[in-house]
Order: sequence, then structure tokens, then C-alpha cells
Amino acid sequence: MKIRLEQQNIGAAVMQIAEHDQFTAINSLKVSGKAVSNSFLINSHIAILCKYASEPNASGEYAFTFTEDQMKTLSSLLAKHEQLFFGLVCVEVGEICCLPKAQFQELIGYRKASAGKDELQYTILVTLKAGSSFRVYVNAAGTKGKFAGERLTIPRKDFPDSIFG
Repeated sequence: MKIRLEQQNIGAAVMQIAEHDQFTAINSLKVSGKAVSNSFLINSHIAILCKYASEPNASGEYAFTFTEDQMKTLSSLLAKHEQLFFGLVCVEVGEICCLPKAQFQELIGYRKASAGKDELQYTILVTLKAGSSFRVYVNAAGTKGKFAGERLTIPRKDFPDSIFG
């Protein structure tokens, strides 16, 4: 089987998890018996969904888009898994932003409040400057260059330690 680009990029996150002292097992994460793409169940109780962005956009942001279908799957996973994390792989800088479930929901809430409604898809933006933590945010609906809600700060070294926390 030929190696796909997503397998190479997501594999970086999986390797760091597997090399952690508290790691014991990894399985595919399933909803209604069907495996969720790029998602894993770690140590039988920790869910992680991995996404990657190859390079930042012109504004220096790594964009991670969650489509309508992915959001439907996520609504089921968010309800089922207390320990749920998003491994956002920023390929060009070789770093992984570990976004916990509560912060993901907070960001989506900011965007929904800004738009005044549910949207078909959501984009989480991540920036990383040399020597600093990740800044994670969503843009305000209908306006360029403005944030919806607050920008969150995620320590650079959180992944993978925080998922085992």
C-alpha cells in the first residue's frame, strides 16, 4: 500500500503518543462501528482527532477546517468522550498543537455567537511565533482581521503530555 501524505503527517503525532511513558494501546476511534478518519482511542479512554496543515497561509496562520460531516461526527464524539483532544499538526514548523475538548467547544461557541447561527463548517486558526506558545482562535463572521471571542494560548510543549494528564 502506498503511503499517503496524511499518513506521514498524522504519523508524527501518533509516534509521539506511542513513545510516551503512559502509553499502553492505540485503536481506531469509531462511531456507530465505523472508524473515524485520522482519529484514535488511546489507552482505551482517551480520544484524539488529528488534522494537519502543511504550511501557514499568507497571514501566517495554520488553518484547520472542520466540515459539516466532520462536525456531525464530532457532536457524537464530544458527547461520548470526556477526554477528547485535537492534535493539530503544523507541518512546516514541525510542531503539534494539543487542543482539549473544552477549548475546541469554546472556540466554536465564539464563532457561532459571532455569526448568530450554526454554520456548515468551522475553521480553527493556529499561529506560532519563534520562542512562544501557540495562539489559537477563530475569526469573527463577516469581518476580516477580527477575532471572535478570545485567542487561546496553548503551550508548545503540551503535546503529548497533556493527553495523559
